[in-house]
Amino acid sequence: YFKQINLSIMAAEVLKKKIQELMNERDEALEKGDALENQLNDMKEQLLKAEFEKKELERRLKLTEVELDNQSSLRNQLKKKSINLKVEDERIKDDMKSQVKSINEMEELLQLIDTRYEELELDYNETMEDLNAL
Repeated sequence: YFKQINLSIMAAEVLKKKIQELMNERDEALEKGDALENQLNDMKEQLLKAEFEKKELERRLKLTEVELDNQSSLRNQLKKKSINLKVEDERIKDDMKSQVKSINEMEELLQLIDTRYEELELDYNETMEDLNAL
């Protein structure tokens, strides 16, 4: 009986530590999600700036033929930046979705651990009552 009690206590302690670790991991995942959201907002801002720069360059294309070629080159670079930013925006959105999924999975795991911990606690209490009855 004492071995079972000790094992139950040890299992409960291990479960408590694991729950704390999982909660810490969840908090870290939430922080990462926030950081990704901030990155996404920064990328959107950069995209808006790039689009503004593109319009400004188009206005200035009324220059000489040499400058027209130069401006066209810059415009193409900005288009590439815009495309890269859009691709990065999609990647960040996918990362955020993945983070949310991971958080949900961790919350489900925490719920299972909480349930198992409660079951172990009930078993422990019943065992203690049985011991006290002896």
